[in-house]
Amino acid sequence: MASPREAPFGPLRFSAPSVGEAPAVRRGATRVVPPDDPSRDPRRPVRVARGVSAVVVVIALVGLLQAGVMIAIESRRLWTADREIARLDREVAELRRETADLIEIAGRGDDERFREHLARRQGYVYPDETRYVIVPPPASLLDDRPAARP
Repeated sequence: MASPREAPFGPLRFSAPSVGEAPAVRRGATRVVPPDDPSRDPRRPVRVARGVSAVVVVIALVGLLQAGVMIAIESRRLWTADREIARLDREVAELRRETADLIEIAGRGDDERFREHLARRQGYVYPDETRYVIVPPPASLLDDRPAARP
């Protein structure tokens, strides 16, 4: 059985850098350096993980694109709703005018002369009257020019 200090694949080895030697850093790794560290070169900025910043930029761009599309969709929906509301307002106004006309007609229903007027507009006549219908002449007879002869 392995001792507590031994891993199944062999003993653990700890190595600390010797005095004056910098710790080994893997390539691409980020090392946090305090701003007041004398070993920090002020001309060289602290390295930021490139992969993480690229992902953040891509996510931000996708978010902006989505926000733009959502604004466009909602603007179109608002414009369509405004047009529909205006159309319905016009329709309601027309129906109110028609209702007012019908109420006026219903109110004058007891008037004998008004009922006679409505009946004559529909083509009714008294039994002792004769109805004449005047048909307008065709458009060719209304022309002043003589008809062309073949």
